[in-house]
Amino acid sequence: MKRLRSIHVAWLIAIAYVAVLWATASSVGFTRDEGYYFKAAEEYSRWWGVLFSSRFFDAFTAAEIAKHFSYNTEHPPLVKLSQGITYHVFSEWLGWTSPSTGFRVTGFLFGGFTLLSTYLLGKELVDERTGLLAALFMAVMPRYFFDAHLACFDVPITAMWTFSIYVFIRALRAPRNRVWRSALICGVVFGLALATKLNALFLPFVFVLLWLIEPPDPLAVRFVRAPLGGTDLRLPRVPIVLFVSAIVGPLVFIVTWPHLWHDTFARINAYIAFHMHHEHYPALYLGELLIKPPFPWHFPVVMTYFTVPAPIVFLAALGFVVALVRFVRSRALADGALLICAALPIFLIAMPTTPIFGGVKHWYNALPALSILAARTLWASLAAFDLARVRAVAYAIAAVTLVPGALAIQHSHPNGIGFYNELAGGYTGAAEIGMQRGFWGGLAFPLYETLDERTVGPTRVFFNRTNYDSYKMYRREDVFERRFFYANEPNNAQVAVDFAQPEHAEQQGAIWSWIGTRPVGGVYQDNVTLIQLYVRGESNAPPAQ
Repeated sequence: MKRLRSIHVAWLIAIAYVAVLWATASSVGFTRDEGYYFKAAEEYSRWWGVLFSSRFFDAFTAAEIAKHFSYNTEHPPLVKLSQGITYHVFSEWLGWTSPSTGFRVTGFLFGGFTLLSTYLLGKELVDERTGLLAALFMAVMPRYFFDAHLACFDVPITAMWTFSIYVFIRALRAPRNRVWRSALICGVVFGLALATKLNALFLPFVFVLLWLIEPPDPLAVRFVRAPLGGTDLRLPRVPIVLFVSAIVGPLVFIVTWPHLWHDTFARINAYIAFHMHHEHYPALYLGELLIKPPFPWHFPVVMTYFTVPAPIVFLAALGFVVALVRFVRSRALADGALLICAALPIFLIAMPTTPIFGGVKHWYNALPALSILAARTLWASLAAFDLARVRAVAYAIAAVTLVPGALAIQHSHPNGIGFYNELAGGYTGAAEIGMQRGFWGGLAFPLYETLDERTVGPTRVFFNRTNYDSYKMYRREDVFERRFFYANEPNNAQVAVDFAQPEHAEQQGAIWSWIGTRPVGGVYQDNVTLIQLYVRGESNAPPAQ
């Protein structure tokens, strides 16, 4: 009964998180990538219409697959297929949401699933209480909260990465009568993770390391006497779950991605090659504009330190050190798993040639393990001071550690993509030390809502980092009138959006030359300029007295 109650609490936390995301999504603007994924999800969803029709067999032809799946082949299909389904269900059929929110519902659900997966992994490696607190720690991460609103891949892969590790550990520990079933479940989940985002390609390394930490059988390599005489070399027995995952995972990956059904190996190679040679977008870091590698190895460490709420940062850092010491002494699976799952995603970004654009989203999959380390550290500290026996006191202290993150979410929304914690001095301190203020154009949304009152007649707008497909979604949802047209450059535009970031200096100069130097509006957080709006004529006039 106790176990049932804890899982029920975990479900309630996840459902509440989804509800809050849904309720707050309308104020979050479209980030640059979302426009591409809106378009891709809608195109992919039309394939379902062919599959479930009298043209069933046409759905498997190269021509029909190319028609629906040739766009955005640099990312796997699971999230986009799911977005297409939630769009049709909640927006088209039920009419409960706007089109963009229909696509974003997939992100809300994966956000809730992240909390549930964090709980399950924490329960498996430590205990139920640790799993629940770790899920709550994930829920109060401001940047993760922001990204969980979006029709993107970073939150889904965090959920699938965490759940994959959980089911793998369960398979390693499965009793003999459940070995094959557990292995098959792990293989399917791993395949779905592969179909979510590129990060899952590193899960096999995690699986092998976890096996080496806690093998079902001794790992010793030794010479033994052969049955017919002589000597044989006996190698350690590889667990069934590794074999099954190696076979079932790639099969699920291919089956879920129709684009790979023809020219399979060439297209897989093109998918991986795209990310091996990904372009580098500029990022401002400690006053330096990072444009091309080598990038500083400490970038993901410092960014984590500055963007995760301070209580969780301190508890996780202390927990990491304790886990490292304990692992060296006893080589326990829980310590090794948490160390690997927390360090590997950050290590991959710390490599000098890895692209670093996008803030902290590329190593979100480290956050569940860091949250579990933080939760374990807190409960262990309370026990050490003999406070854990008084439940009311213990739970009150745990609640206090959640407050900074919860308040930060409330204060930073909907600008959470640029959130910095109290260790950085908030938005103001981060701006003073030269940190990136925002990413991908979503912060400009409040300015778009004022366009109708700024001009009269047909108007060309330089939307800057808001891409054309996001602009089309804004028009589709009547955020502004249809008399506003998309301009690729500031020249010949009557309205322009400018981002207060050094990499936009050339565009800012063009805006000032063509439109004027006085912004007529902006988006500001704690007196830090994030976005500014310029209108030709109005921006040349002196400020109103």
